[in-house]
Amino acid sequence: MTIHLEDEHPLKRSDFDTQEEYYWTYQYRLAAGYYIPLLNAHGFRIEEKRILDIGCGLGGCPAAMADRGAAECVGVEIDTKIRRPSINNRPNLKYVFEDITSANASRKVGTNYDLIVLHDVIEHVPLVEKEQFLSALKQFCHPGTMMLVTFPPFYSPFGLHQQSLLKTKLRFVPFLGCVPLWSLKPILRLLAEDANAYDLLKEIKDSRMTIRNFKKMLVRLGFSIEFEQYYLVRPTHEIRYGWRTRISRIKNLPVLSEVANSGALYLIRNV
Repeated sequence: MTIHLEDEHPLKRSDFDTQEEYYWTYQYRLAAGYYIPLLNAHGFRIEEKRILDIGCGLGGCPAAMADRGAAECVGVEIDTKIRRPSINNRPNLKYVFEDITSANASRKVGTNYDLIVLHDVIEHVPLVEKEQFLSALKQFCHPGTMMLVTFPPFYSPFGLHQQSLLKTKLRFVPFLGCVPLWSLKPILRLLAEDANAYDLLKEIKDSRMTIRNFKKMLVRLGFSIEFEQYYLVRPTHEIRYGWRTRISRIKNLPVLSEVANSGALYLIRNV
């Protein structure tokens, strides 16, 4: 297994034996190179902290935090089909398959975490379930628990995740989320996209996560935004495609911020 953790160059799928190894390394580098330094810059050091990564996927992010001195890292994933690389093995790291909104989730996952990470997760939660999902996070918190939340705003150029969900040149078409689903189906078939491409795009479309709605939900649930940052080019794109990260100054312009910013990041406190 070939791992490139500290390399400044973008990751190449061809350098890895499997897609899982490639994506795990991407997650690891994102946490080590961007999220941990950002947390440090805002006064939250992960050393000796208990950290919960919800929707952790292959587990690269909690692995990076475990390596940087966290007392305990727990990665939670609802998809039981995920098979993580063996490199995840660390004494202060474990993984759990669980739906965090289930009645017994806190028994299996634990409570009183110092940091909860939601990296590109909330935009996959159906629109009608988002508030319930965010409310369920409270069971894992103590007063003062911090949350790191990122997502691509739905109306942004690649808010439909087409760059990662599609295989043909259609993945380079911006604002695909504005195209009606009924018209996407024949286009996907004509371009011979994967059979499940429509369902994957529909999931994101049905889950529409906008900046405005996200912030309104936080207020209703009693979370406090400590820091917010928006990107014209996200750190994820720097690692995967080599595009230099660009922080956006477009923040308080309601419509423009939704369509111009490719990514949103928040540090949130449970109060």
